Parts: sequence; structure tokens; C-alpha cells
Amino acid sequence: APLQEDDIGSSAALSENMGHTYSSLGDYEQAAKYFRQAIICMDREEKLGKTTGDKGGVLLGLGLIEDRQGNHEQALLTIREAQHVFRIRANGKPSSLIAKAGMSIAKILLKLAEKETDPEKRAAMEEEAVTAELENVELFEVTCGDDSPLTASALKGLGEAYMRRNRLPEAIQALARSYHLEASKDAFDLLSVMEVHNLLFGIHVARTKLGMELDRDAFRSYIPSVEIALSRVRAMKQDANAGAYYKLAGEMMAFAEDYSGASSILSEAIVLFQTENEETVSSLISSCQDLKEYCD
Repeated sequence: APLQEDDIGSSAALSENMGHTYSSLGDYEQAAKYFRQAIICMDREEKLGKTTGDKGGVLLGLGLIEDRQGNHEQALLTIREAQHVFRIRANGKPSSLIAKAGMSIAKILLKLAEKETDPEKRAAMEEEAVTAELENVELFEVTCGDDSPLTASALKGLGEAYMRRNRLPEAIQALARSYHLEASKDAFDLLSVMEVHNLLFGIHVARTKLGMELDRDAFRSYIPSVEIALSRVRAMKQDANAGAYYKLAGEMMAFAEDYSGASSILSEAIVLFQTENEETVSSLISSCQDLKEYCD
């Protein structure tokens, strides 16, 4: 009955489309239902010797939904299966899809590790996240380029995984590279830049709390990335969001011992914060003023 086989084929594609539609509407329960249905249809098609749809993509979509629903263990299994499908399809060649699944695997491993009470199991999960992110960085470099936004995201993930293992020098190296790429990329995203900035800054502060000396040379090495980000932020609307980055840049410059640069950028931050509701920004203004006084 050829009609029946065609019905199965169209229902795999239809179920997948329905899954994506419900997913974009935020109805994860329905989306998961349709993605699972699509996978069943694809498996049936495969048995009939027909070419199937994008099973890896559907598995990845399903895994991301399971993760959003808080079902992290199941999500990890589903996304591992997706990555396995991508590996078979790539046939030993580098593929960005393997890395795309790998990014989710690493993130979920770190989430699960946070809740894991057995120290050995936790360490194993964190180490696996490091291994996964190293592969992701390498795959994105080869398939998308050294300066790709995907490489920047994978480097940030690698930095976070190293932080969990307390491998701080390696974390710093990964995050510093990520910062430079985030500041330079075409589709500039201030939030992403600030996230990487805060991670990098936080590691240095944590190290001083452990009694290590402040690494001023490291801060000096970040200034070119900060300068690139500043030039991008200057081209944006000058409001408290821009001010928030100027404050971060000022702190970084002060730690790099560029006190006059820090002072002038902190002045700009203060001016922009003063355009906002006083209650929300008063603490930001006072911390800028304190640091500026120190720099002057």
C-alpha cells in the first residue's frame, strides 16, 4: 500500500514541524509529544528502507525541551543520542552539529554535577564537561572559523567547566579568548560581553581571596578587548545599559593601572546612570564615584 508509506513520510515531517511550532510558542509538553512522534515515524521509515528526515535535529530539539522542563537526566540521554546520529552522519569528518550537541551536553553535565552529592561522580561529570567543550571549541574552529561567535560561546563554556574543576589558569585563558571574540563579532551582544567579562573578573577576585597576588599583567592584556567593546558600546544608545559596561571597563582599567583612562570612563558611566530612576542606580553611582576618587 504505497499510500500508507507516503502517509508515514508526511507524518514524520508534519510532526517535526508541529514540534518546532509548539516549541516556539513555549508549549513544551505538546512540542515534546510531536518530536517523539516524529522520531517514531522516522524509525518506521528507516525500516521501510526510505530516506528519513533529520533525526539528529529532532532528537536535539527534544533534548533541549526536556532540559527546559527540568528533566536533565533524560535530556542528557536524548542529546547524547542526537550527537551519536550526527557523528555517524559526519563519518569521521569535523561537523559543527556534533559541537552544537556537545555544547548542550556540557551545560547539562554541569547542571547535574551541581546537584550530585557523591564527590567522585561530580568530578567525573565536570571532567567530561571539560572534555566535551575542548572538542566543541576545536570543531567550531575548524568548521566555522577561529573568530566565529560559536567558537566564542564554546570558549565561554570551556572556561566555566574549568572553573568548576578549579583549573583557574586554563579558565582565564579560555575566557580571555572568548571576551575578545565576543567584543569583535559582527552581531555585537552587550549581554554576552558582560557575562564573559564578569566571569573573567570574578576569577581574578577569587584568586586574591585565596591569598594570591592580583595579576595586573593579565588585566593589561584584556585592555585591547575592552577597547574594542567600548568602541561598539559607544555606537549604541547611550543609556544606563551603556553605563553599566563603562563601569565594568573602568574597573578593568583601574586594575590594569590605567588610572586616567579608568577615571574618564567612570565619569561617563556616572552621567548615564544619572538619567535613570535614582533608587535603581544610586549604589552604582556611589561605587563609580568611590573608584573614580581612588583613581584620581
